[in-house]
Amino acid sequence: HERDNLLIAIYQGQNNQKKLIETAWRVFRRDRSVDSLELLLRAVGEDKRASIVEEEAKSILKAGEFDSSDAGFLIEIGHVDDAETYIIAHANQLNGDFYSSLLELAKAMLKHDRLVAASVLYRALLNSILARAKSKYYHHGISYLKKLDSLAPKVREWKELDPHSLYLQNLRQKHKLKSSFWSQYTPQ
Repeated sequence: HERDNLLIAIYQGQNNQKKLIETAWRVFRRDRSVDSLELLLRAVGEDKRASIVEEEAKSILKAGEFDSSDAGFLIEIGHVDDAETYIIAHANQLNGDFYSSLLELAKAMLKHDRLVAASVLYRALLNSILARAKSKYYHHGISYLKKLDSLAPKVREWKELDPHSLYLQNLRQKHKLKSSFWSQYTPQ
């Protein structure tokens, strides 16, 4: 990262546009963000913003593996529908162990009223806690499950996902022996 920043400064000083653009693309592709997009646009020109954003959104949606920073990038650039599609399409790949990034995405999806995507993210967080079977984290799982309970009645269409009632039924069956978890849970 530092090397690329130094190279960008050098290429700007040398007025080497070809190398500057090449490096700016490398930085952007390594870490898609609004900052790296702005860096790239300073190199290639602001007039290319729309085409770059559209192409990158398409590229992210075609990706075989989930990347939380790509989902965050889609939200940052205003492609919330694409972010929702991306999250739901990769629901089985979400790793709740990366709780900080998934929790931020869940909050963003809630802010934009994308309840199914938010539910997918909260499910991943809850599944991770229950899979680890560490009772000291169960209070987080309880809060995620209560959040899911509160979202469920507001969801009109679950798309290809199990509705909350079926998810909860399967969760109870799979983790029926975790009595310390279930004793803390009181349905709303």
